[in-house]
Amino acid sequence: MTAPGQQARGVFETPAPVLQGAGVLLLFAAQMLFDTPLAAADSVGARLKAAAAAVCTAPDGDAIALAGALGGAVQLDLKPMEMRGQTVGSRERFMLKDGAWVYVERFAPGGTLRRLTMVYHAPPERSRRPERMVIANGDCRIVSGRRLVYEGPGAPAFIERVDASLAQVEVREPLNPPVPEGGTSHGVPVALVDSGVNYLLEDVQRRMARDSRGASLSYDYWDLDDRPFDANPARSPFFPQRHGTQTAGILITEAPLSRLVVYRYPRPQMSRMTDLVEDAARKGVVIVNLSLGSRDANEWAAFAEAARNHPEMLFIASAGNDGRNVDEQPVFPAAFKLPNLLTVTSSDANGLPAEGSNWGPGAVDLLVPAEGLVSIDFYGRPKLVSGSSYAAARVSALAACLLAAHPEWRAPRLKAEILSQVKPSMNDVMGFVSGGVLASPTQSARGACPAEPDSVVVISDEHHGMETLYGGAGFPQGVTLAMAPALVVLEGTAWSPVLLESLAREAAQIFAQCGVGFGEFRIYRVRTPRRYLYFNEQHATSFVKDMEVPRPAVFFVRDTLQRLAFDAEAIGHANGRRRPALVDTVWMTEAVGHSGSALAHELYHVLADTGRHSDDPTNLMYAETRGENNRLDEAQCLRLRQTGVAFGHLTPVN
Repeated sequence: MTAPGQQARGVFETPAPVLQGAGVLLLFAAQMLFDTPLAAADSVGARLKAAAAAVCTAPDGDAIALAGALGGAVQLDLKPMEMRGQTVGSRERFMLKDGAWVYVERFAPGGTLRRLTMVYHAPPERSRRPERMVIANGDCRIVSGRRLVYEGPGAPAFIERVDASLAQVEVREPLNPPVPEGGTSHGVPVALVDSGVNYLLEDVQRRMARDSRGASLSYDYWDLDDRPFDANPARSPFFPQRHGTQTAGILITEAPLSRLVVYRYPRPQMSRMTDLVEDAARKGVVIVNLSLGSRDANEWAAFAEAARNHPEMLFIASAGNDGRNVDEQPVFPAAFKLPNLLTVTSSDANGLPAEGSNWGPGAVDLLVPAEGLVSIDFYGRPKLVSGSSYAAARVSALAACLLAAHPEWRAPRLKAEILSQVKPSMNDVMGFVSGGVLASPTQSARGACPAEPDSVVVISDEHHGMETLYGGAGFPQGVTLAMAPALVVLEGTAWSPVLLESLAREAAQIFAQCGVGFGEFRIYRVRTPRRYLYFNEQHATSFVKDMEVPRPAVFFVRDTLQRLAFDAEAIGHANGRRRPALVDTVWMTEAVGHSGSALAHELYHVLADTGRHSDDPTNLMYAETRGENNRLDEAQCLRLRQTGVAFGHLTPVN
């Protein structure tokens, strides 16, 4: 039982190497679909396609056949690919006649080819820069391709995704676009030292800090330009890691008065951290978020010295996610002994280090809940994130709220105030961190920021009778059964009680054709923790435990976090066996179109306990609700009435 005909939206996962920490899709202006063929004489693509075929057609993927398919290449080296002490494939490097290189990686655990990856590096005159990648499956059938587009001698300007034929460009994404005009010069500046942010997203762009003339205060210390766009190509330039936007999503949500001074960290030369800290100090930054780290203290020596030179600035670092004691196996900058440094790790619901989170009473100050938080991904979609990166961002947000209320405070006072909010927990017995657990960083003592509720708060509970739907004239003729659904609208969404009345009126007219009406029903307006604004089975289960309402119940939320994402989801008995707490509920997102028809469509799924759709485009249960397909046939009405009565959702009209 899913949405009324909406297509599933994929989820883009972005792990981070040096950066620590475990999602409506907004495509920014420069990312668009293309219907543009590549150059007809794409000799590189042709050779890569031929080479992929040769791996499967030649005996044992013979290197001679592969070299021939590449146009008379020479194999330079061959190395085993190892994972956890096991050989799971091979890595080869070939040199083409013009001096270009092709890397061939065969992932073949147990000797069976599962994935083939080939990367083309340009000839020496183009600095052997990476330009093309193709990925094939275990049958050597190409499934995807990527191309880096350069506009000069430096880093690439775009990534192009090409189709399996390697002939059509499907999507082009920018890698270093200019910062758009706009943003704000008001609020508390917070330095976000990370992989950059996607400032093409409207919500991020308008929180970027500006000077009095409107110029961006952010800077890229990796590329040494004023475009700190979210991209970490350390693992692969074709699949850059996107971490900073997710971290920023937590910060700008929990600190509404903050503005971002974004710094892309200087991975090529970490000594530039001196300039970074000095630049932040000149711009009046007091709070610096560092959701990143490494095991090499020397990489961070320049930062440590610069931080000592600015005792007024509070540096908030993530402890990392290696699942280890950083007192014994240090991670930096988290392990530095600096009076103006707060090191933070992620806690679970019991106030203990979350699975995979680092700890250490000598180095780590605070445990902060940061598992299953709602942030945004690189494309602006809501996404669940977990890990110490986001624990640090929560503390930085709290610090920004405190500083907004007390602009004269500096690192010593901010740090003391944050530590004063620590609550007793199991940590007091176990001693994982020195300070303890900051259990509710958004719920109290927030300075200039409003506190968020820690459970569901009912703002209003409106009872509606037949007069709301039928104008006081009673049920329409032929109605013999009635339902009494509960409609729950969440504050902070685009839904409203007035809109819900209109939807209920339209749905009631649709069900009347089956002799079913709406009797007394209730509309609840509620304020909730932010995570409840997004449908997710785990969060939804907590929601319905926090707030018991009559069933069937319809919850009107902002968006969904499900991996297989639909605009609405109905949960009946048939598809609710593994999630019993959610049986007889409907979850509708803001993306639902023709909402009155959609409400009736989803309620039918629950009342009739079926996920079946109709092939008739005029039928209500056609997979796509368009507003005019509202008909139910005799068999559908019979099932609706019989099943609705059997489960107690429909009762006889007196």
